[in-house]
Amino acid sequence: MNIQKCFFALSLVALPGLALSACSKDNPTPAETALNAPVATYDTHAASESIAEARCAREDRCQNVGDDKKYSSTQDCLARVRDDWKDDLNARQCPGGANEKELNECLEAVRNEDCASPFDTLSRVSECTSGQICVD
Repeated sequence: MNIQKCFFALSLVALPGLALSACSKDNPTPAETALNAPVATYDTHAASESIAEARCAREDRCQNVGDDKKYSSTQDCLARVRDDWKDDLNARQCPGGANEKELNECLEAVRNEDCASPFDTLSRVSECTSGQICVD
């Protein structure tokens, strides 16, 4: 609907609500457009794998991977983290997959987690809870 028709419709006293909805229908706001945009998702298994890789990158940065360290190798780290966190993010809790934007924020937070911080569960990182990254 063009702008002249919108002004005419808005000038109608009897139907202002209808006129406003008619004007906004053809020209959605950026917020309306964003709300209706499809959400990019990751399969839950792929998201879990990415989180495990980010965790092991953090462990490597914190010098916890190698001979006589917490993890003997990156493969050892991945295997143990996958096993430890298998219930933290799974298809049952996250059937719609993971929101790509939220997952990326989680991965960044995991990689940057302080080395002195205890990191026993994924939920210790607020950006990584299933409520935060799962698609509704």
